[in-house]
Amino acid sequence: RSCRLGSSPAFALPLRPFARIGRCCRARARPHAAMFGPRSCRQCGLGGAGSDSGAGIRRGRGGSTPRAAVAATVWWAALACTAGVVQGAVKQGGLAPTPPMGYNTWNDLECHPTDKKLRQIVAKLKENGFLELGYQYVNIDDCWMSNGRDATNRLQGDPGLFPNGIADLAKFIHSNGFKFGIYTDRAPTTCMGLPASMGYEGLDAKTFAEWGVDFVKNDGCWDPDCGVYQPSWPGSGACPATGRRKAVKKYIKMWRALNKSGREIVHAVCGWQPWYAPVGRRMGHMWRIGADVRDWEGVYETAQVMALLGQWHGPNGWNDPDMLLGSSTGAKLTLTPLQARAQFSLWAVMAAPLILGVSISHISSFDLETYSNKDVIRVNQDPLGRPARVVVSNCPAYPKLNISALDGVPQFVVPNAALYQDVVCGSHSAPSCPECPQGHGEGWCHVDCRWVPLTKKCIPGEPGDRIEPKEAKLPLEDSPEPWSLKRFRTPRMRQCQQVWTKELVSGEVALAAINWGSQPSTLRVALSELDLPWSSSSVTVRDLWYKGSVTNQLVVSGALEINLDADGGHSVLRLREAPDTLGRVAGAAPVSAAAKSWGSFDPGAPAEMTPPEERLRSIERRERFRQRLADAMRQEEDIAASFAPDLLVPLAAAVLASLAALAVLLARLCGGSRAGLPGATAAIGAAA
Repeated sequence: RSCRLGSSPAFALPLRPFARIGRCCRARARPHAAMFGPRSCRQCGLGGAGSDSGAGIRRGRGGSTPRAAVAATVWWAALACTAGVVQGAVKQGGLAPTPPMGYNTWNDLECHPTDKKLRQIVAKLKENGFLELGYQYVNIDDCWMSNGRDATNRLQGDPGLFPNGIADLAKFIHSNGFKFGIYTDRAPTTCMGLPASMGYEGLDAKTFAEWGVDFVKNDGCWDPDCGVYQPSWPGSGACPATGRRKAVKKYIKMWRALNKSGREIVHAVCGWQPWYAPVGRRMGHMWRIGADVRDWEGVYETAQVMALLGQWHGPNGWNDPDMLLGSSTGAKLTLTPLQARAQFSLWAVMAAPLILGVSISHISSFDLETYSNKDVIRVNQDPLGRPARVVVSNCPAYPKLNISALDGVPQFVVPNAALYQDVVCGSHSAPSCPECPQGHGEGWCHVDCRWVPLTKKCIPGEPGDRIEPKEAKLPLEDSPEPWSLKRFRTPRMRQCQQVWTKELVSGEVALAAINWGSQPSTLRVALSELDLPWSSSSVTVRDLWYKGSVTNQLVVSGALEINLDADGGHSVLRLREAPDTLGRVAGAAPVSAAAKSWGSFDPGAPAEMTPPEERLRSIERRERFRQRLADAMRQEEDIAASFAPDLLVPLAAAVLASLAALAVLLARLCGGSRAGLPGATAAIGAAA
């Protein structure tokens, strides 16, 4: 019952009953029924003989009457009291049934957010229709807070950047229909050195709730137990198993504080490590699995890490590969237009959170078209929530990470780690000693390297120098740095192509093909390589980036040929088992390159469209099916309405009797005497 077809009305099918079918068939393991008509829906128990009593349209059965509901409500009220449930607590676990969508300031503004800029961005998001598309969160990243807490130890917005306060900005964002997100860190300070939440989790969660926050990004910089070396924190500079345990506990502490805040708040863990995946659902709704994505090489490596973590990815718990990079001028970080669209396409098929990092104030028509593709967004927001997997690849093998959890502690081993390690600079590594400091000076230059104070340069260590012994090298899995294998973020490692697939609730399969390399490529992919969930040797193919007429459908047997441009060429296809009545195409059928019309191909190519008469018959069948569902809904509402007048008097009597019973019993029950619970609940049930 918690499932739906999308995160906003824009993705609901035309009639509300379709949403019911999606829920019903999801529960009955019949996801294809939402698309393929009455025969399959009867298998889900929607109407007709043999309906499942636990799913489908209820027709006034006894188990769902208001009388039963009243008795159940009173019983659970007493049980909640004796169980000591915290008043005002909110169950946060179900807030992200589909990947969260929204906007974050960091890739766009970095450390320069202001009230004025945020209000302009909100207006632009609304003007361009992003809210209707499902991008509901507007999130401020680092640098929003003042340099210190106030007299009551509460976080406060920088008065120079947010003169009206954070609560006033949140109210403005909510008034425009969006939800408001904010940033903190599990350590004493944020990545930019401003006050963070370590030791103040409960107070900060309460403050966020009072401000009207709906989303909290919880970063991982400067953690003394699992972070880079800090002279003021002895023992820092590593993240062994004990440090991983403490990092997880910090996130769980904030998670619990948000649960007790009385407000529904999505918790986005930003620990930048793949080992959060097996414990992520204990502490949040999404969790970062690698270093920041700042360029095309970052997109490539992060995708390879995502491919390893699918078993921990799904509704209400999402591996997060980082934000989307746009191509519009004005943002601090950008990709080429083709690469930005390729990243969006792959993120959508991977069921990753879609958090925009594009310059909204200067968004180009190309980026607007990219992020407004409803067909691709529907793939991302598919309620089945399956992760994508790589089915075809000629890319270098990424090391298989051995990740698990033991007693709530992430276990992490990198086989043959030394093969992927360059010079060791201390708690991190780099391709060479001069690249070690990264602007941090001497503290980031030891072990394999040494610091020259006169020139302020990091150079290779020599015999006789006083550097840490080789035994002090950190194993790669104990490094506190954001997870990345530097060699996989080089152009030579990405001269390859991949095909990813993902099963959808409709029974169809979404496919994304990506060319990571610097030369154009044509992929010939046999259908047998795709491991499709049906036995037919033919598929109906729809290109989700096709710009031509509405007749965008091919029936293919044998193989697909996919033409991909260099450095980000991509294609997103939706595949469905071809009905026996449709014509087949022998051999491979060409699929367009990204953002090109199929009209550029030779009309004589071995491909044909679905016969027009079959399309018309399909439309007629669907319309008849929708009409039957609408009739069923009306019948259900009539039945429910007919019960109401007859139940008002007994319902009122039941409520009064229940309240009288509660007034007598709850004081004793809540006072700690729980031995009388069975008798008390029996009395309450009798009163009802």
